[in-house]
Amino acid sequence: MENKVFIIHGKQYTFKKELGSGGFGYVYNARRHVDNKQVAIKVVTLALKKAEKSYRNLESVLSEFRQTRKLTEMSDYIVHMFDCGFSAQHGVAYLVMELGQQDFGKYLLERPALTPVERKTIWRQFVAIAITLQNNHIVHRDIKPQNLIVFPGVKVKLCDFGIATQALERSERTGTYPYSAPEVTKPTPTTILTTKADVWSWGAVLYRMTYLVRPDYVAPCYYPPEGQLTTSEAQLFDILRHTLVKNPEKRASVSWLSKHAYTKTD
Repeated sequence: MENKVFIIHGKQYTFKKELGSGGFGYVYNARRHVDNKQVAIKVVTLALKKAEKSYRNLESVLSEFRQTRKLTEMSDYIVHMFDCGFSAQHGVAYLVMELGQQDFGKYLLERPALTPVERKTIWRQFVAIAITLQNNHIVHRDIKPQNLIVFPGVKVKLCDFGIATQALERSERTGTYPYSAPEVTKPTPTTILTTKADVWSWGAVLYRMTYLVRPDYVAPCYYPPEGQLTTSEAQLFDILRHTLVKNPEKRASVSWLSKHAYTKTD
């Protein structure tokens, strides 16, 4: 698709380089001809051998478009979705969105460590996103560095709402170990998700920012990796201790995170 022109919802786009790929398809940097705006376009495959999977991919595209458009009206920490289109010829769906600098996973890989000030500044943005999701009763289920996009000024925005669901709905196995909560990646027949599922994810990303590695499901999950000392920041450690809890009933809430001293103080 690179260096080719595609028409999406009546607008011409030149696809440039591939930015990433996954089970859904591919993401490209593209130029919108009408105003020369640089955008990111997710290309989701719909023409699959299994009709059920094709239908689920279509549902995912429509859900992501609706959820994202709704949330960006309430928060500037959600990646803006500009347009959505379909191509029967190519058997794909297109999601046109704002283009960031890189995903947060790559951002972290390029830096040996974040300063305490940088880490707290980013954490506050995470909490702002968490509040928006909770206010709309949405469980993202797949919050991870690769689904957080960095914009100029180290502004971080959340994307990829394809598997997001309403709180208090039954869960099926999904998400990304170990950034998704245990009840997301290993649900039981009676698992009912709440917004506390995403609280685990925010804690897991904070753990990665703090110790430079991912956490684990082995309790106590908030302990530092073998050979590393516990962070000297007591308030940060308290956040990890209350978010990386396998039992969601004992895990911190979004409200608790928003009121915590680590979030509130400079």
